[in-house]
Amino acid sequence: MPVAFSQEAKLPAAPVIYDPLGGPDLRNPHRTDLAQCSLWYGGPAGTLVPAGVTPPPVPPDGLHGMLAAGYAGACGRAESLATVSAAANGAFIRATGYMEKAGDYKDGSGNTVRYGYDRALYGGGFGFSKPDGSYLSFDAMRAEKNDVLYATAPLDSRFFNATNFSTRGQAVLEGGPVRALRGNLAYVDYDRENDNFSYRALVGQPTLAQFDRRTLKGAVEADIAGGPLFWTVGVDLDHDWRDATRYQRPTLAAQSRVVPDAHVTQVGVRADAKWRPTVDSRLIAGARLDFVDAGLDAIDAAGLVTPGFGATPTPRALYAQYYGYAGDGSARETNVSAQLRFEKDFDAGAGQWFAAIRRHVRTADVRERYFASFTPPSGDLLEPGPVHRTWIGNPLLKPEQHHLAEIGSGWSRGGWQAATRLYADRVTDFILHDRARGQSGILVANNANIFRNVDAFIAGFDAMLGYRFGNGVYINGTLNATYGQNLTDDLPIAQIPPLEGSIRLGWSNAQWGAEARVRMVATQTRTDSYFRTGSGDDGNGLVVVPGGFTTVDVALRWEPRPNVTFVAGVENVFDTLYTEYIDRNDIDDPFVANPPAAGRSFFVRGNLRF
Repeated sequence: MPVAFSQEAKLPAAPVIYDPLGGPDLRNPHRTDLAQCSLWYGGPAGTLVPAGVTPPPVPPDGLHGMLAAGYAGACGRAESLATVSAAANGAFIRATGYMEKAGDYKDGSGNTVRYGYDRALYGGGFGFSKPDGSYLSFDAMRAEKNDVLYATAPLDSRFFNATNFSTRGQAVLEGGPVRALRGNLAYVDYDRENDNFSYRALVGQPTLAQFDRRTLKGAVEADIAGGPLFWTVGVDLDHDWRDATRYQRPTLAAQSRVVPDAHVTQVGVRADAKWRPTVDSRLIAGARLDFVDAGLDAIDAAGLVTPGFGATPTPRALYAQYYGYAGDGSARETNVSAQLRFEKDFDAGAGQWFAAIRRHVRTADVRERYFASFTPPSGDLLEPGPVHRTWIGNPLLKPEQHHLAEIGSGWSRGGWQAATRLYADRVTDFILHDRARGQSGILVANNANIFRNVDAFIAGFDAMLGYRFGNGVYINGTLNATYGQNLTDDLPIAQIPPLEGSIRLGWSNAQWGAEARVRMVATQTRTDSYFRTGSGDDGNGLVVVPGGFTTVDVALRWEPRPNVTFVAGVENVFDTLYTEYIDRNDIDDPFVANPPAAGRSFFVRGNLRF
């Protein structure tokens, strides 16, 4: 079996609410501790599949599965889940089905918030395994989301579907320096249509947008033991292709080639070396080399017409107008990333502290490079006007270069658990969504949406402390603080989480459990909330920013049998009116802000495992 060089997974980790190394949609990870009806992808403790369904590599021998159902009162959200797997003699099959339906909900003031969707997820797979840990699996999954209503957004989604085919495998080897070979490959095909007339009264021009996206991601890696070093070497593939067109007027003629048949492909070669200087310490050094190929096949997309304006400018003309770009859209990059991490056990292995430095390079994605959403250049004096929804990607973007240092620890002994993490990240060429105001490299000053590189500084502190008493009572708390500054313009970076903390108090035994959670979120005072002086990504873009809040949730668990669990509870017990600071609306519009979160909501869930 592969040599285990790190105990990191065995010890508690500090909670993470912001990832400085992530892209624009991943800096704030999806969280499963937030209310489902607030339009976040995550859900409450009663959600059956809060982060999607990812089957384990190999199911246990025999016939196993789960039947589950749940209901949340805030938006009448009903869900059901069924999974089954059968494994014997080194072969297995499995299947999953999930259905969910939600509708309007009421906020903490009793106002109805327009919302809803139908969701279904189903799939299956098969594979083969060996007792030594070797396996090969094949899975297919279909996710469908229909009749999606977005509160406060200008469009709704007719459907947003994804088809996923994946394979994973591992070969455990004996008798040589190569201990294990692993590989995975996943292809996902996304289809989506948005419009402003199927589910609402029409305002302005009838608008339909069609989005297509296909991704191919994979990796092959090997664990190699040689002398005092343990190596993991690998090759990664990440291919992202997108195409989108917006249609307008009663005839729904093509108006804007929002994403002009564009792709970003990245192939990475990486190696990590692990060394034990002593029996209770580890030194990990790694490097990766990424080769990036980006381009678009419809830079000269013509024949589109904008009502009241005339022929829509081609993507090539828009890139030239905003950035002075004169190329064909193609780009090649060679990016170097590296890390050095030291881990040291303490308290006889009950704890571990670490220190690390990293250089991480992130290339601009398809949207940042090639987005070409054009609206008429009118209404500049309005607040906002049509021109302020024009959004143009930047083919000249340089990759983000993060230089991050972090220290942290995890510790667990007796009833105690504790974890901390402190990081600081100096970013060269941070990719910033901004507004065109004639900055360096920007040739237009009309407050349209653009992307540009700036230097930035990001820092954060995450902590967790908890204790479980001998009588089953437990208490734990978390604290998260994040800071972000645009050094080039001396302005705060948008969408940086405010100071947040939580306290959980509960009691549990083998059959019963009860828990209360208090979540406290401060008002974010460092905002980028006005589109005429910054990006306007915080709040509604017109200075209005959500304030701080405190919510209380309670839940009760009953397990009449080891394989049967019922959970019931109340979210937002005191019917607090609040809005999340971090936006999570699934729509490409620079002025969309989150609606108020759901008010008091009763939820219940039950599951049977076999």
